[in-house]
Amino acid sequence: MGSKNKRDGVFDNRLRGNEKKKDRKKQGADQNDLIFFANTLTPILYSDTFYETLLELIKDNFGIAKGIIFSLHKRSKTYVFRHSLGRVKGLDFPRLEYDRINKLFFDGKPLRIAALKNKNSSFLETKPFSDFQFEILVPLKINDNVAAVLMLGEKPDKKTFSDRDLLFFEQLATHASLNLHNCQIYEKRLSEKKSLDKTLHNLSLLYSINRAMTFISDLKSLLGYILRQAIQIAKAEKGSIMLYDPDTGQLKVHVIEGLADKEYQDKVNSGEILCQAFKPGEGVAGQVFKTGKPIIVNKIDEDARFLKAKKSYAQSIACIPMSVYGEVIGVINMTNKQGRPHFSKEDLEMLKAVADQSAVSINKAQLWEMAVTDSLTGLYIRRFFMSKLHEEIRRAERYGKTFSIVMADLDNFKVTNDTYGHSVGDQVLLTIAKILQMHSRNVDIVGRYGGEEFVLLLPETNKESAFKMGERLRKTIAETKSPGVPSMTISIGIASFPEDSRDMDTLINKADAAMYHAKRLGKNRVEMAENNDSEFPLN
Repeated sequence: MGSKNKRDGVFDNRLRGNEKKKDRKKQGADQNDLIFFANTLTPILYSDTFYETLLELIKDNFGIAKGIIFSLHKRSKTYVFRHSLGRVKGLDFPRLEYDRINKLFFDGKPLRIAALKNKNSSFLETKPFSDFQFEILVPLKINDNVAAVLMLGEKPDKKTFSDRDLLFFEQLATHASLNLHNCQIYEKRLSEKKSLDKTLHNLSLLYSINRAMTFISDLKSLLGYILRQAIQIAKAEKGSIMLYDPDTGQLKVHVIEGLADKEYQDKVNSGEILCQAFKPGEGVAGQVFKTGKPIIVNKIDEDARFLKAKKSYAQSIACIPMSVYGEVIGVINMTNKQGRPHFSKEDLEMLKAVADQSAVSINKAQLWEMAVTDSLTGLYIRRFFMSKLHEEIRRAERYGKTFSIVMADLDNFKVTNDTYGHSVGDQVLLTIAKILQMHSRNVDIVGRYGGEEFVLLLPETNKESAFKMGERLRKTIAETKSPGVPSMTISIGIASFPEDSRDMDTLINKADAAMYHAKRLGKNRVEMAENNDSEFPLN
């Protein structure tokens, strides 16, 4: 604490006068001792330092080797052990009842243990109190309430405490009570300042989050950003965001963050691995979604609502609904509070604020995604892809960058449709779309160009690198086996900017021509836009 150096200085000043005080220990305390005690305690600002210093002063000036202090715990209305001298350190003292202590010290004066036999002091006869051999109890009163109790052992000469000693401790308690009250006021103001600083910090975070979210339109990127900010604010170990899927009627994990197994985390976020989904009302997340009310579970093992899943390793969770216009669209899950064992109401309030802000942005991103993505495959539609291609050409021209286009067309897809039916054909298209997404980077744009034809925009990728990626896609698709779905192959054509063209339409046509060239050469191939300008697409 900041008061430690000050406290050490206080002790240094006191120790320089210890030799002069040795005789006083034999003669008893006087007014100069009282002044010295008061001057030593006055600069102290923290309660713990105050308790420690008070006991050390008594030890040095009276030679008392054993002492303990209990202080009032306002929330529980009990007195708890705070500090000790001698062999009592580490003993597990029970809490003392508020009414009993205040009844003992209604007049605020120190008491001899011998005088307590008929004053409802049975707690002194229980262990470890009975082992301590108290001689006197000194109360520190603030506003007519006992704020702390000082319990002292015998004097070094084995003599009982005199009336003069008790008078000194009564006067000392008056001064010490004022010092303790100042410490409590200072600590309260410091706590209020820390709380205010934290509130201002959190408000600043919320403002920054809100500003950032207005510039993120991609749903996956938006969800990742929101989750990272929520984890930081709640000081959680990890978390996830689940959105409601009206087609399946389930809550599905869309993004996770904070897992130790990063490979597993990346596969979940890319859609390669599907996490457990929940129906409304099922598990904690399902209940939060159904009721629209947040839930904190700080003891997972004792709560039947938590449905354990592999790789969860959860000890505590906070689950918060995200609502738009009164309709819950998903939940934010925080797992395992760091530093402290439990999530607090303050954590819940901050996460609720994040969830309220996030829900609106997520809803807008979902609507935007519905407008620019293909309903079957989830890939970008042709119109949106062309707009991103136009942007990439302008960027590449400005900064002297290169990029490539990959055109891909399923081989013999019409035969598959005619043989197995359109439902199987749709499943094939969906499977191919997932493979393209899983094997592309976050910066790549993957679209459905039309029918069974797909297109990829690969920023800052030359033709050779694009060819290698095309080969990986081709091999993966050829080797993919799905139950009830026939094996498929794909033909791929590649063109690059500015090598093949600086014009958008010409670039698309060259990639398309290269793809059809691959089909003429036997299909299930990757061809680059080289020496085939005279080739024309087959009908």
